[in-house]
Amino acid sequence: MIKIKDSYPSPLPPGPRKLPIVENLFDIPQKGRVWLEYSKMNQRYGSDIIHLGALGKSFIILNSAKAVSDLLDKRSGIYSSRPHSTMIAELMGWGNTVFFLPYDDAWKAQRKIFHQAIPPGDIARFHPKLLHATHNLLQILARTDKIMEDLHSWVGVFMIDVVYGMQGEEVRDYLPLANQAIESVAIAGTPGNFYVDQIPLLKYVPEWFPGANFKRKARDWDFIRAKITEDTFRATKEQASNTATSSLVSVALQQIEPSEDVLQREAHIKEAGVAAYSGGSDTTVVALASFLVAMLINPDIQAKAHSELDKVLEPGDLPTFNHQSSLPYVKAIVMETLRHQPVAPLSFPHLLTKDDTYEGYFIPKGTIVMGNAWSIFQNEEDYPDPTRFNPSRFLDSNGKINPNVRNPTTHAFGFGRRSCPGKHLALDSLFIAAASILACYTIEPELDEHGKAIKPNVEYKSTMSLVNEPLPFKCRFVPRFKEVEVSLRI
Repeated sequence: MIKIKDSYPSPLPPGPRKLPIVENLFDIPQKGRVWLEYSKMNQRYGSDIIHLGALGKSFIILNSAKAVSDLLDKRSGIYSSRPHSTMIAELMGWGNTVFFLPYDDAWKAQRKIFHQAIPPGDIARFHPKLLHATHNLLQILARTDKIMEDLHSWVGVFMIDVVYGMQGEEVRDYLPLANQAIESVAIAGTPGNFYVDQIPLLKYVPEWFPGANFKRKARDWDFIRAKITEDTFRATKEQASNTATSSLVSVALQQIEPSEDVLQREAHIKEAGVAAYSGGSDTTVVALASFLVAMLINPDIQAKAHSELDKVLEPGDLPTFNHQSSLPYVKAIVMETLRHQPVAPLSFPHLLTKDDTYEGYFIPKGTIVMGNAWSIFQNEEDYPDPTRFNPSRFLDSNGKINPNVRNPTTHAFGFGRRSCPGKHLALDSLFIAAASILACYTIEPELDEHGKAIKPNVEYKSTMSLVNEPLPFKCRFVPRFKEVEVSLRI
């Protein structure tokens, strides 16, 4: 616990005025879309680094690419740990997974598993899975009446295949629990959602005590986490010696050296697997949903993408990964989707492990540090007219990706050593899904009873969560060519 004091060698960064005892407890956003509130603080105090203190804890919000780079990248050796979360780590049992581990040997071991099983330079081994899953998605979209629900189901099936190598009917048994596990982490991981993280002694309050509903939630969520972690790993391990398809877990099991502590290595693989599934599922759903929303409300941009695709593909043909260099505008659409409506606008908290000084401000050891990607992506110097969805901002005069424009994928997947280890696989999956959907369909508004288009009105969730997800919406996927109907059997 940090004691906020007045005798630091340098002043703390700007922020709301601190009250006696509670400090900034009531200034910490308690409603949804907290990144917007932190962006307003950035503007209100004229600083890209904001400080708040509450109940003996120190919080820093970084609202610029420079501050994030200077601290979370260049000083990653002291900014890469995690604050201990009583709710998630202790009461819900996620403390041994790579997302919530401190910057220690166990974290490094699990991170190594990711890099060995899904090396950034060898994503191609997963391309057949991505193509197969995308073709399934195209058929689902042709018939869907509940886009968000069907996207969640599709991504769940896809991620269980990528992480565990499971396919077909056996996947259905795991989906409900897996989705519940993901949702619970998103809720519990949002700062301020549970006071037990500010007052750890509350963990000793019995479940029957008034106001202890968090204990009952934690118990139920811990059961779900344990079951999905153990059952999926056990099933993959049993199949690994015969018919299991290539997956993160099966590849990691095959890479165990005889000289290693096998039980310890398997424990790390088990935790890395459930982290990969939970971390990749929700983010993929949200990114794809935001892409569909952007196309729905920007028909002119959709038409430009259709034009580019039609120059590369014959009617009814589907894109492959070999087409990436020939489809810069589609790639720019994916980049702009991640910038315009970032999946995780506020990074999961980092923990400073040593006193530091930055731009004349003192940052005490133990400070919880969060990067605000929303503020970074709304910077008008990097992205003029930032509220406008404009993929062309990433293209040069020749229609190619402009390397001089800040690439949003640098900050869309987290910061520093804590950035998403599956980033390259996620980008490939988003590209092939976006290109394939646009090659096959025109995304159009729903029609009213008179056959007239209903003006799209899509809103994003306002509940407390670190994930920026659109509310359920409706649209139509209209086949662009007769060949599409034939090839997809729709």
